[in-house]
Amino acid sequence: MLQTIRSASGLRLARPFARVLPRAAIHALARVAQDAPHALPSGLVAVPRRSYATPPPQIDVRDDFPIEKYHDYSDATMETMLESLENLLDGAGDSECEVDYSSGVLTLKLGEHGTYVINKQPPNKQIWLSSPTSGPKRYGYVPEADQWRYSRDNSSLGELLNTELSQIFGQDVDLKINKVADCL
Repeated sequence: MLQTIRSASGLRLARPFARVLPRAAIHALARVAQDAPHALPSGLVAVPRRSYATPPPQIDVRDDFPIEKYHDYSDATMETMLESLENLLDGAGDSECEVDYSSGVLTLKLGEHGTYVINKQPPNKQIWLSSPTSGPKRYGYVPEADQWRYSRDNSSLGELLNTELSQIFGQDVDLKINKVADCL
C-alpha cells in the first residue's frame, strides 16, 4: 500500500506524486477528484470518503389514533390556521405576503422572510412543517396535551408558529391552534 500525503485542499496524494507536483496541479487534481474521481489513474489519488449518519426516522404511527380522527383533527387545525393567517395578512397589508391552502398543503409566502410550508402526512398521521426560521419538523397528535407536538423537543406546532410569526410581524400572533379542541 502506498503512503499518502494530505494536501492543503484535503486531497490525499501518493507520496511519490506529491513531491513532484506543483501546488496548482495539486489543487486542480483535488477539483477533478471531487467532480470525476473515475477520470484519474488508480493509485494517484485517495479521495477522502465522508459518511453522513442520520438518525432513524421519528415516525410514531399511533395505532390507537384512527385515521378518520386524524383527518378530522388535522383538517380542523389546517383550516383554523388558514383563517387566522388570512386575517393576519389582511391586517398587515403587505403585497409580498400571501397564504394558499390546497390538497392538504398550506403555503405561507412572507417575501424576504421566506416561505413556510405546512402539510398533512396521513400515512404517518402527522403534520409536517418546513420553516425558513427553524427548519423542518414533524408533528404528531398528543391526546394528553390535545396538541400537535414535535417528538424531539416536545414543542407544539401552535407555540412555534406563534413565536416565529410574532417576531416576523413585530406583533403578538395567535393562530388559535394551540389546542385542537378549539379548532373543531
